[in-house]
Amino acid sequence: MAETSIIIVSHNGLRETTAPCVESIFADCSGYGAAEDFEVIVVDNGSTDETQAYLRSAMEREPRLRCVFNQSNRGFAGGNNDGIEIASGLFLVLLNSDCIVTGDWLKGLKEPLLEDRGIGLIGPVTNSAGNEQRIFTTGTTPDEIFEEGRTWVGNSAGARFETEMLGFFCVALRRDVLDRVGMLDEGFRLGFYEDDDYCIRARQAGYRLICAEDVFVFHRGGATFGRKAATGVRKLMKENRRRLALKHPFSGDPIHPRELQLRVMEGYLRQVLDGVLNTKQQYRISNRLRAIESQMPRGILKKRAFKKRLEGFKELLSRYGYVPC
Repeated sequence: MAETSIIIVSHNGLRETTAPCVESIFADCSGYGAAEDFEVIVVDNGSTDETQAYLRSAMEREPRLRCVFNQSNRGFAGGNNDGIEIASGLFLVLLNSDCIVTGDWLKGLKEPLLEDRGIGLIGPVTNSAGNEQRIFTTGTTPDEIFEEGRTWVGNSAGARFETEMLGFFCVALRRDVLDRVGMLDEGFRLGFYEDDDYCIRARQAGYRLICAEDVFVFHRGGATFGRKAATGVRKLMKENRRRLALKHPFSGDPIHPRELQLRVMEGYLRQVLDGVLNTKQQYRISNRLRAIESQMPRGILKKRAFKKRLEGFKELLSRYGYVPC
């Protein structure tokens, strides 16, 4: 029985996604020790490239790797549910195949779940996400982005914040949370909004959602749907958004990522007002400000109003000693 089960859903794109993802896990979890500490379950959703051959060969080399080979594409929710069904871990991690992990990522996600039973779901920061889990990076290669991620993590020891939604590119939970909240909703078919649905259900069950700012995971982003026709993706998103609204009619409209970043900044500001401002916090504030500035409104009037609001925020920070990094 494994302590932690890491579940990955694959569908083609072996060299760009699944292979680097799987190999990064075993490279960075090698320090975890005995084989019983973790297992990796890859659920392949009917790949037609060399993915299945690679996975069969990898299982022969690595006893901690288990695979499920579906004949068709069961989507994100269906594939993850298939992995959950055979998982033995007390901790579960759902990890996108287009992610690459590094450092003590698994330890960093698991420890808060051990420390606080009120935490239901926890996720890392990343270079690509549609919410406040995204930090600002300028690198154009995974290695360059990893270096920026390491710098961020080095300035974020123990830093966490609560959020209403976590992206399921990488999310961890305990087995008892799964037992209470249930499986992912396969009604969302191939994908989109099933993670929002699960986050809402977890909060309705009384759990808090946490972003661990001292854990960084590289996310390529867009790999799952990037090759599908844009019109098909838009249609699927629209249908699944409608499904989410019907399931949770009081959940509200999606909040723009820059507004979510500002919420995190407000948390930083409260710490500054309490007299806590060091070089590490200044680094995180500067990074978040750049992330916000990279998502400015396009309309002239909206942009002007938002810039004025942001300048006021910066001025307040500067009164308490903040100096841009």
